[in-house]
Amino acid sequence: LFSEPEPLVLQILMMVAGVVLNAFATALYIGAQLGPGPRDGLMTGLAHRTRFSVRAIRTSLEVAVVAIGWLLGGVVGVGTVVFALSIGPLTQAFLPPLVVKVDPPRNG
Repeated sequence: LFSEPEPLVLQILMMVAGVVLNAFATALYIGAQLGPGPRDGLMTGLAHRTRFSVRAIRTSLEVAVVAIGWLLGGVVGVGTVVFALSIGPLTQAFLPPLVVKVDPPRNG
């Protein structure tokens, strides 16, 4: 869709923007209370059951997946590491103001 930007600073800006937008989008759809995706469901379930923060759980999941991918012969680049270490803290930062309070249905 887009050609690869030549200047390194543009590459860095695009990578950072992608990670930030991904974290915002994750917090947005989790906060909507319409059901998380598979990895986010694991993250929210573990955070709820263990009382560890979303930040800690998501970072642990991402680092584990990166390690498994690397052990299976995958390539781990700078963007992979930045994403794995940033998505948890950013999602946790974006999530609180985006949570929609859902009232339980009333009987009667």
